[in-house]
Amino acid sequence: MRLFILLLFVSLNVMAVEWNDLEVSSEYKINQSFPLRQLGPNSSYLDIMEGEKFKLNDIIGLDSINVVLFELEYKNCPGQAIKTDMEIIAVKNTSPVVEVGAQVEENCKFQVFIENKDLMSESFFE
Repeated sequence: MRLFILLLFVSLNVMAVEWNDLEVSSEYKINQSFPLRQLGPNSSYLDIMEGEKFKLNDIIGLDSINVVLFELEYKNCPGQAIKTDMEIIAVKNTSPVVEVGAQVEENCKFQVFIENKDLMSESFFE
């Protein structure tokens, strides 16, 4: 019985957090991998890998376009000058599928844009 309770507790702690429940100044791990195309002459990809850590710095409502911007610090950032294109990312385990815009800006700012209507869905953070 104790093992069952322990497993239940552990499994609940690794579940994705809803976008609406993310808290400023908290750290999160990303639970899926995806590439972002870097800007510049080489056009290589920056791979955001499952398990990487991010710290949520700000949540900004962009009401004129019905979107919320989550600004995070990319803890495993490969360089302060890295910038990527915005890519549309399908959040795994969402039904119907929720898509967000994601990009990395200078100074290791990881930005995620999500439509207001999707704020109550699972994020790709745990």
